[in-house]
Amino acid sequence: MSSASPSSEFPSTRWTLVRSAQKGGSPEAAQAMEQLCRTYWYPIYAYARRRGLAVEDAEDITQAFFQNLVSHECLQDARQEKGRLRGFMLGLLKRVMAKQHRHDTANKRGGMHLQTMSFQDTNAEARYAVESSEPSDPDLLFDRAWAADVLAGAEAKLRAEYVQADNRETFELLREFLPLGDNVTPYADVARRLGIVEATMRLQIHRMRKRYGKLIEGEIAQTVSGAEELKAELAHLMAVMGSRED
Repeated sequence: MSSASPSSEFPSTRWTLVRSAQKGGSPEAAQAMEQLCRTYWYPIYAYARRRGLAVEDAEDITQAFFQNLVSHECLQDARQEKGRLRGFMLGLLKRVMAKQHRHDTANKRGGMHLQTMSFQDTNAEARYAVESSEPSDPDLLFDRAWAADVLAGAEAKLRAEYVQADNRETFELLREFLPLGDNVTPYADVARRLGIVEATMRLQIHRMRKRYGKLIEGEIAQTVSGAEELKAELAHLMAVMGSRED
């Protein structure tokens, strides 16, 4: 990827949209904030739970986090050119947790008036319940949850493209060959189900993986300010997902 100014290559990053959301008054900004909440809701909740907070306390902290993000001037201290959105969000979360004790959040329960999402929509605790006890480090769990959601977002877009092209069956049969997929079914068996020769199927898998990689780049590009940070975040994502096998 060639080097370019952030304004030309990354014109609509979540950094920009989050700042717009803080100012309010734009349906597009509100939609961007909702998307941001959906992206970071579980990583924040999981971090709080791994730090030892009970379910209700973790919910309170998560709500308080987004209240701080929207309602206060915290974003004025963020310097997009010197940091990535992932790092900023984790840093803000740590500050919120340092300041906000259980009795503070309990007093605010039900009174935040912040229109993000309900915990019933996120299934945060159900997802956390199946997390391995490893890693014990809350920071690594946050990054793993972030990486998993980046991959899930890219896969959802990839699926939508196949569905739009009337190739849903192809996607469902080939998705196991994406990175982190099961990759257990013999190629010959899948090719037989698709009614194509194995060589053609291998080419389709190659193209699918390539497109998936581009969509992952697109997901991360929304959270950084330039090509160098994009490269670094991609490397971090691969390292984080690789650590799952340790």
